[in-house]
Amino acid sequence: MSSSVLSMTRPTTNGSSCATATTTATLLAQQLNAALANNGKSSTAAVSTTAPHPPQPKQPLLAAKIIKQSHVVCFDVDSTVICEEGIDELAEYCGKGSEVARVTKEAMGGSMTFQDALKIRLNIIRPTQQQVSDFIKQRPSTLSRNVKRFVAQLKADGKQVFLISGGFDCLIAPVAAELGIPLSNMYANKMLFDYKGDYDSFDVTQPTSRSGGKAEAIGMIRKRLSTTAAGDAPLMITMIGDGATDLEAVPPANNFIGFGGNVVRPEVYRRAQYYITDFEQLM
Repeated sequence: MSSSVLSMTRPTTNGSSCATATTTATLLAQQLNAALANNGKSSTAAVSTTAPHPPQPKQPLLAAKIIKQSHVVCFDVDSTVICEEGIDELAEYCGKGSEVARVTKEAMGGSMTFQDALKIRLNIIRPTQQQVSDFIKQRPSTLSRNVKRFVAQLKADGKQVFLISGGFDCLIAPVAAELGIPLSNMYANKMLFDYKGDYDSFDVTQPTSRSGGKAEAIGMIRKRLSTTAAGDAPLMITMIGDGATDLEAVPPANNFIGFGGNVVRPEVYRRAQYYITDFEQLM
């Protein structure tokens, strides 16, 4: 068996942002307000948009200050660094979109563990290594608006940048390469294939394959880096993401900044102290 990271370069796309094809700001605001007003009953639902015009950001100036103070910035990937949800896109490509969507909805309702939901969805899709390779070539992920510029600034400022995802390394590796993030700074799940290139299973030892995995990954980053370049100051880690699993990574992360440029999850918007809708707000 082999790890799923495929050696390939992500195709360059002219549309490097999700924001160019949109006029849905008003509708999104209405949907979000309705969800927030529903006594939490819709807290697991995501309000989707292809435009980064969701609700009012929460304390963006303070969030930008936190970024300046951080030594490490960790990003969720699906619907944060990129516009899409990788496993859903792969399922659609393999003709299993509706089946996987049903499992995803059931998992969001809390009827199964994250690892069980991942196992069921992969057993439905069962992508071959060739299908994954073709998928990456034919449907490259779309970087979120201003994320490439933001990551470049973080690196120029001497900060460590990590990607922490419940998605798959084979889909994320080309994105990491485009952003100039080394694979050693990527924590993600791994599909395993047999000697013929058929799907076999996934690596259950990866922290992101289970509930609480993003917090576990940040704990591993803390141990790995241990101290800052200054030597004495405690390591300050900030997590950025769109989902509840990102918000729950504090602690061991010091701070969480919610991101709503692609989808708005009412529970996350409600609970996040800091919330931005465009990475430019952190620059």
